[in-house]
Amino acid sequence: MTMNTQSARVPAIVATALIATIILQILYMALLGGPQPADPSVGMTNADIARYFTERWGEVALVWTLEAVAFVIIALGGLAQLRSSNQPLGWGALALFGVFNLVQIGIGLALFKPVALAGEEATWMFWAIVGGAFAFYFIAKIFIGLAALVFGLALMARGGGTAARTAGGLAMFAGLAATIANIGALGTGMGWLMPAGATGTLAALMVALSLAVLRRSEAA
Repeated sequence: MTMNTQSARVPAIVATALIATIILQILYMALLGGPQPADPSVGMTNADIARYFTERWGEVALVWTLEAVAFVIIALGGLAQLRSSNQPLGWGALALFGVFNLVQIGIGLALFKPVALAGEEATWMFWAIVGGAFAFYFIAKIFIGLAALVFGLALMARGGGTAARTAGGLAMFAGLAATIANIGALGTGMGWLMPAGATGTLAALMVALSLAVLRRSEAA
């Protein structure tokens, strides 16, 4: 296998890893979702948090570990393409997207359960650690937004027909929305979690689509 062949396969591998992270995130939200209060009128208690991480930890750890593998692939793919690609800023942003997601997953895997089980007096620390993990989550999604902007612009500049230009325009729109929403979330906190996460997920999907279209046009 030549270096050119290897380089040509990287976008497809990274696009597949991006789709995998989206599917895993949807599965996590649908099936696991996070701690829920036993009594909504009382709100979330330390007992609710401890119960969640005791009963569901095996499933949570599995999903997060699979996500970590996908983010390693994305980070390595971004680094591998920095010199050989015509969009080094996009690939650099993808690499940083992978790295910052690995940081936030590492915090979750290493710290969430032991602090959740540390007792009522450590509840404040649990939420502080969660806030720190989500700061890296927002930073990662800023980078996927920037990647979507770069690859969308590359599609618009390349031409290649209405479908490619439409995909490029959608990628740029999704990237701009994700960048703005996650910068806002980084400054204001968890109140912007839903729009930040949704726009970041859309940007990841559009990056995967853009990589597939760019790869096809380069092969033609």
